Amino acid sequence: MSWNNKVVWSEGMLLQPQHLQQHDRFLQAQLEARVKTLRAYAWGFSALEIDPQQLAMGKVALLSFSGVLPDGTPVGQPFDDEMPLPLAIPDDARDVKVVLALPSVRPGISEVDDDPSVENFARHRSAEYEAWDSNGLDSSALMSVGKLRLRLAFEGDVADAYTLLGVAHVIEKRIDNSVVLDRQYSPPCLDIRASERLRAIIDELLGLLQQQHEALASRLAGPDGRDTTQFDDVLLLQLLNRSLPLMRHLSTMSGLHPEQLYRDVSGLAGELATFFAHDKRAAVYPVYRHTALADTFAPVMLDLRRALSLVVDARATFLPLEERQHGIRVAVLLERDLLRCATFILAVQAQVPADDLRDRFPSWVKIGSVEKIRDLVNLQLPGIGLRPLSASPRQLPFNAGCTYFELDRSSEYWQLLSQSAGFALHLGAEFPGLHLQFWAIRDLSQPD
Repeated sequence: MSWNNKVVWSEGMLLQPQHLQQHDRFLQAQLEARVKTLRAYAWGFSALEIDPQQLAMGKVALLSFSGVLPDGTPVGQPFDDEMPLPLAIPDDARDVKVVLALPSVRPGISEVDDDPSVENFARHRSAEYEAWDSNGLDSSALMSVGKLRLRLAFEGDVADAYTLLGVAHVIEKRIDNSVVLDRQYSPPCLDIRASERLRAIIDELLGLLQQQHEALASRLAGPDGRDTTQFDDVLLLQLLNRSLPLMRHLSTMSGLHPEQLYRDVSGLAGELATFFAHDKRAAVYPVYRHTALADTFAPVMLDLRRALSLVVDARATFLPLEERQHGIRVAVLLERDLLRCATFILAVQAQVPADDLRDRFPSWVKIGSVEKIRDLVNLQLPGIGLRPLSASPRQLPFNAGCTYFELDRSSEYWQLLSQSAGFALHLGAEFPGLHLQFWAIRDLSQPD
């Protein structure tokens, strides 16, 4: 078939309308073949706005639209296309998709026909247009131009002779005649701004990244302004520092294709799996489907929400020690569940040999509840014991010269903390250059 072949122009030939029509088809075919290789999924809406007032009256109508149909035809207000008529939704409509439909170009089918019936498969209708001379406005010519016969229809009601672009998914029509749309549905688009759902996804992801980035950066700075050296947290912060500027850029970018967004968010989910997946492997996500964007993005966003919610679930909680009278220091316990699911560590630094500190410190300190600390000191009771650790706990900032002690949870005095305002400790000796830090390390395997 020579439907898209080039016209062979020659001197003296009789010029007929068919020659120019064939030339148009050749140029359109060449242009489409060239541009469709520039990027995948180069069709969809670049802008779409549904009329909410028409929804309240039982119809689906467009306020504005622009985009490219799957066959490469540009449509919308920038191309002087007329707005398709509103589509009345039947009372019994349930779970139906509304599409923007245009008859396809086919050999043997007239491209222009003014018959308004739905059985008319012509691509255009004719309209008169007065064209003025571009070199001067002193003359004009009346000509016929073709207007695309776009219409809104149910996906199941249009034949294969149409090229389609999804607009909305109707859930139902209520008794009050209003139409309920599925807010999770995302029409195929060239710009995510044409989809309310995709705009919400990138806004949510940006908010999660900003929140967790701030929390992790503050946590790594340490309680006294010194950086921690917990390597996995440093790597995680590096990942967030890279991802946050990227998402900020994407959130303000016009013309962001959903496939590019999917590529970036699925890559982020894969990197976060290194830190939060049980098997440390990235999940196998669905193949990108331009006609099912909601289903494509759903599992990726679920994993991102889970992973980013764990970033701020810091295992190590710093408990400030406030100095009171008579050498007593108090740590107020605001999170009561820590008594059940956390290990408490006292980090001690002093200008004495580490071995001496490890041996002497537990016998010179009394630890108990705020209400009982004076009894422990005055009556020389043992209080909660300390067990020296051979190394710094992985969850805590590493400080050279620190000795770490774990509080004995099996002590009889531990039970008194459940009704107490917090911990209290008293030192019975002076240690030069003494610096104390009190930490609770949460066991994330314990239920909340």
